[in-house]
Amino acid sequence: MVTSAWGGMLGIGMVLGAWVSISSSSWVGVWLGLELNLLCFIPLMVQRQKKMGEVSVVYFLIQSCGSFILLMAGVGMVSYGLAAGVLVSVALLLKMGAAPVHFWYIWVAKELSWMQFITLSTIQKVAPVTLLTLSSVKESMSWVYMSIILCGVVGGVGGISALSFRSLLAYSAINHLGWILILVVEGSAFWVSYFCMYCILLFMVVSTLMIFSIFHLSQVTKVSYLKGGWVLLVAMMSLSGLPPLVGFLPKWGVFMNCSGGVNMVCMVVMVLSSVVGVYFYLRASFTSILVGIEGGAMEGGALNVTGLSLSLVVNLLGFWFSGALLY
Repeated sequence: MVTSAWGGMLGIGMVLGAWVSISSSSWVGVWLGLELNLLCFIPLMVQRQKKMGEVSVVYFLIQSCGSFILLMAGVGMVSYGLAAGVLVSVALLLKMGAAPVHFWYIWVAKELSWMQFITLSTIQKVAPVTLLTLSSVKESMSWVYMSIILCGVVGGVGGISALSFRSLLAYSAINHLGWILILVVEGSAFWVSYFCMYCILLFMVVSTLMIFSIFHLSQVTKVSYLKGGWVLLVAMMSLSGLPPLVGFLPKWGVFMNCSGGVNMVCMVVMVLSSVVGVYFYLRASFTSILVGIEGGAMEGGALNVTGLSLSLVVNLLGFWFSGALLY
C-alpha cells in the first residue's frame, strides 16, 4: 500500500518523466522520460487486491513494448524513413490507448480506482500526445486518420454496451482522443485547450460519481433527480459535448481551428459518434430523473454541496460562452 507521502513523490516523478520526454532532444531521452513516468505510476496502481497485480503487469508490458518500439523507430528514422515514421505513430497511439490498439486501456481502466482512472486518462496521455504532435511525419498521417475514425466508432459503439461508469468513461476518453488527434493532424495548438477542458470535465463527472458512491449504471437509482441527480445529468451532458453546455465549446473549437484539409470522413464519423455519446450518457443518467419523478430519493447522507455547486456552475458556463459566440 502506497502512503500519501510516497504517493506525492511518485506523482512528482510522473510529471517529471513526462516533462523529460517532451523536452528531450534525443530519442534516448524521450525513452528515459517515458520509463520514469511508467515506473512512478505502477506503484500507484498496486493495491491489496490480488487482481491489481495482474492489471499493473499488463499495463507495464504494454507501455514497455510501446516505448521499445518508439526508441527503435526513432533511432532508425533517418535510415528507414517512412517505415520508421509509421512505427513511431503506432507506438505513440499504443501508449495513449487510441483505437485500434485500445483494448488494454479499456481492460485496465475498469479495474482502477477513480483517482487512478483519472491519472491514467489525463496525466499519462500528456507525453504520448505531445510527442505525436512534435514528431508528426506527414507520410504516416494516414495511420493517424485511420485511428481517428476508429476512435469515433469504438468510443460511440463501445459506450452503448458499457455496464459500469468506468467502462463508459473509458470509451468516452477514446472518443475524445479522436477529437484531439484531429487537432494534432491539423497541427493546431488548440489541442492543449481541448485536453485541459476534457480533464476538468472528467474530474467534475468523477467527483459527482464519488460523492454519490456510484460505480455501475444500475446504481443510478440510488440518486434522486431532485436531490442531486440533475447535477450528474448536467455534468454528463457537458462531457458528451451537448450544446450549449461548456463541453460543447472544445468541439466547436475543433471546427473553428481546422481548415478544409481535414479528412471529411473523419469529421463526419466524429460528429456521429458524439451524437451516440449523448445517447448513452442520457441513458445512464435518465434513471435518476425517473426516480425523482416517482418520488424516490437517496435518503440521508450529507452531500458535498460545494463540490456539486462548483460542478454545476462550471458546466453551465457554456450558456454564457455560447451566447458570446453567437452574438
